[in-house]
Amino acid sequence: MHAIAPILDARRLIAPLLLAMGALFTPLAAHSESGVLARIALSQKIRVAYPENSYPIAYKDEDGLPRGYSVDLCRRIVASIQRDLGLDGIAISWIEGNTPRRIAAVANGEAELDCGTTTMTLSRQRKVDFSYPVFVESGGILVLKDSGIGSLADLGGKAIGVIPETTTEQRLRPVLAERLINAELKPIKDSKDGREQLQAGAIDAFADNRLVLIGQVAASGETNTFQVIDTDFSVDPYAFALARDDADFRLAVNRGLAQIYASEEIDRIFARWFGADAQPTPLLDSIYFIFALQD
Repeated sequence: MHAIAPILDARRLIAPLLLAMGALFTPLAAHSESGVLARIALSQKIRVAYPENSYPIAYKDEDGLPRGYSVDLCRRIVASIQRDLGLDGIAISWIEGNTPRRIAAVANGEAELDCGTTTMTLSRQRKVDFSYPVFVESGGILVLKDSGIGSLADLGGKAIGVIPETTTEQRLRPVLAERLINAELKPIKDSKDGREQLQAGAIDAFADNRLVLIGQVAASGETNTFQVIDTDFSVDPYAFALARDDADFRLAVNRGLAQIYASEEIDRIFARWFGADAQPTPLLDSIYFIFALQD
């Protein structure tokens, strides 16, 4: 009976130490349980922001469904996360918005993932993290063929539509100033709005990523009406924005991308949206190769 006393005394001494250790480790456990992957596992849902008018990267089709190159990548990332978490399914809630709206949605927790035409920049990394790059594009200017505009130099005194707070606006403005081109930058809602304002004569040109401009020409059904002027005012690496300070979720997203890049699936997705005869640029092909990482 007396042998039990020392054991009880030891337990009394150890108990406060265990409580103190528990207090140290509790915040870490709580942080883990409050992460994006934990929320997805609990709800079996994920909220994804996308642009509704950026064909062929991401857009809303006639049936109201998200489609496009980035959308295909995101659907496969979600499937990868579903497999990693051992879930039967993950429902995707789609949130529409232009680039500033999507970044804000991710930053304030309204969306877990941005799936569109977002350029990865250092300033944006103050608000959100980014996945591996998913595309590389350059800036361009859309004009009417009969406008007589053939270069940036021809835009003096003209009105150029741009989506506010985008890298297109931020990089075009200083280039115009440096080249002494006195053009007015007018705000537009999104790429479809820019093309429609151009057709209506409300603006003289519309600036955006080159591929988005080509997509708008294709969507208009009037390919002979427009001309895309190739310019050198920006090079834009697209990536998927996601919440800051969640390394586990970022790793899950990047693991999904790496698996796609390492397989023939990336070739099928690229061909589906850019044409069977189209080939990735050497720079984009290098991105696929470099980020096809293995576990």
